[in-house]
Amino acid sequence: VLATGCSSSDSRAEAALGAYQTAAAANDLVGARRALLQLVRAKDDVADYWAQLGKVQASMGSYGDAYYAFTRAYELDRSNPELVRALTELALRSGDIGMAQSHAEELEILAPGDPWVKLVKGYAAIAESRFDQALPIADEMLAASPFDPAATVLKARALVGLQREGEAVNLLLKQVKEQPTDVGSLSLLARVYERRTDWASMTEATRRIASLNPQDQQNMLALVEAALRSGKINLARTASLKLLQGQADPTVLSAVLDRWADYWPSSQRIEDARRLANAAGPDQRLIYAAFLSRVGSPADAMRLVGAEATLPVNAGNAEANAVLGDALFRSGNIGGAKARLDAVLAFDPGNSTALRARSELEIRVGQANAAIQDAQKLITVLPNSSRDRLLLARAFSAAGNRAWTDRTLWAAFQEIPADENIYAALGASRKGNSDAMNELQAEFERQRGAKLSRGLL
Repeated sequence: VLATGCSSSDSRAEAALGAYQTAAAANDLVGARRALLQLVRAKDDVADYWAQLGKVQASMGSYGDAYYAFTRAYELDRSNPELVRALTELALRSGDIGMAQSHAEELEILAPGDPWVKLVKGYAAIAESRFDQALPIADEMLAASPFDPAATVLKARALVGLQREGEAVNLLLKQVKEQPTDVGSLSLLARVYERRTDWASMTEATRRIASLNPQDQQNMLALVEAALRSGKINLARTASLKLLQGQADPTVLSAVLDRWADYWPSSQRIEDARRLANAAGPDQRLIYAAFLSRVGSPADAMRLVGAEATLPVNAGNAEANAVLGDALFRSGNIGGAKARLDAVLAFDPGNSTALRARSELEIRVGQANAAIQDAQKLITVLPNSSRDRLLLARAFSAAGNRAWTDRTLWAAFQEIPADENIYAALGASRKGNSDAMNELQAEFERQRGAKLSRGLL
């Protein structure tokens, strides 16, 4: 039986390796990743397979998955400096300076003088706001290798920290002129433009990144937002549709629709969502329905979920019933909405769609304490949702509890850093207090600075 199992494992590995080679030759990153995942399942003791999977994951922007793959490769081949270098790089990309320093110490032993050791020292200085110490490290690296992408990004980041943002932009523009494929410099340039709210320039930077790395979904989302905020609607629609084609990942679909809700007030968004929903799979159709209800077309939402939102509520129809309850509420049918949402939450107390809708309904009808309870449950389910933190703050405000409104906003500000909607809400609560506003603004700038470095290399 063991021999048969080995033979079966070998044949699966051979087939997966062939599929990977075919996908790689066609520049099909999705197919290559799928084949490599099959390959490491069949043969999980070959370091090269894991390393290749890590490279593909990183090229697609899946840095957490890439880090895991390179870690598995490293466990099988601890003396390979290329693997330690990859782990060092990915730790820096994810913003884990401590882990990067740990890997860099090992890399310095395996490959003395490796530039990644200097980069880690530079970014450790950035993380501690020692920008004046990071700058000479970058300059030393650039003296040895002009237009080095990683050193250029490090220097630009140090310049931003030293309040020399104009110099940073000029450096990055010069870099991408000389090295047009330097995605790291383009990414930092895009973030600096975002910090300046220069949406037109951010659009151009993210558009260039998309042309170089069309599989980077986070950049595509940034392009959608920047294009919408700069009024380039056709470009935003084109970028959105690339993300939404086929059976889009629900997380990505929700992220695109959130940007449509926040930055695209045109009725065209309803027409596009309606058309896409009609061709979508069941899970995606529910997300489109919730969006349509949220942006003023609850009738469309009810049409899309009506056949699925049957009673009694069960595991298969709970989300459809939650979306229907939300649509009924937004249509003005308070009684019908409350009954439907109660039924969903009796079956699934953690259903986020139903908790959100019922909390908003309770605010509307003056039941603020009940709204607070539902919103508190909601943020335990979705702790990183700024939209739902703001809903909880609204519920406390509706109850006349100013102290807890402020505490809720402050906790959200600390736990979801650099979120402009939370910052705006907290700023509104501090109007008239110049010292508090100055303190808040300084902390927000610190958060934005930390965000600026994350995942840039």
